[in-house]
Amino acid sequence: MKKAIIFLAVLCFAIPVLAQDCKGYYYLLNNAEIEMSIFDAKGIINGKTIYKVTNVHKEAGGTVSDFTNTFYDKSNKQVTSGTGHFKCSGNGVSVDMKMSVPAMPQMKDMKMEGKTNASFLHYPSGMHVGQELPGGTFEMSGNMNGMEIGISYVISNRKVLGKEKVTTPAGSWDCFKIAYDINFQMKMMGQGIPMKLNATEWFAPDFGPVKTSSSKDGKDMGGTMITALKK
Repeated sequence: MKKAIIFLAVLCFAIPVLAQDCKGYYYLLNNAEIEMSIFDAKGIINGKTIYKVTNVHKEAGGTVSDFTNTFYDKSNKQVTSGTGHFKCSGNGVSVDMKMSVPAMPQMKDMKMEGKTNASFLHYPSGMHVGQELPGGTFEMSGNMNGMEIGISYVISNRKVLGKEKVTTPAGSWDCFKIAYDINFQMKMMGQGIPMKLNATEWFAPDFGPVKTSSSKDGKDMGGTMITALKK
């Protein structure tokens, strides 16, 4: 259960933010590096993910960045890594949902040899308080120590609740506050393990995600926060 909670916290902060100007979006800066720390319900750090932008290029209708995401446990030991993509255009930002999956600790031995759907979350330009945002669905299958495993999660009921100023060890930002629901399921040996959470994220326009929190049945489950930046 604890490992699943850590994964879901990572999932929350892996979700991207709106960039009204592609040039100003932090995840679209070549060689940018973002450290996101993962906190439990008591505020204790359980690990961190380092995102590093490896390539920024133009595609039809906008700008795309490729990045790596490497997860470290609380002892600063590398657990696993993966890749992801951001897409920015005049309509907003879209990010593939698979970017957070490799950060799940119990999946460090999983080989991504199975099927993965191409699924993106979209953050429209001109976002405003009270706006409802589109959700997304992600599914993946693979092999872990000879055993077939499947993962799926659905993000729904995304809504912009308001604006708040957020201060972290990396700086201060004026953010939009977005709430959404997560329905997560892992399948192992034909058995499904479901979990439902409520999540909140704070993001700064023209920058990126700053902070997240999650809860289950009204109980705080922890969250994430930007703790360091490099260009």
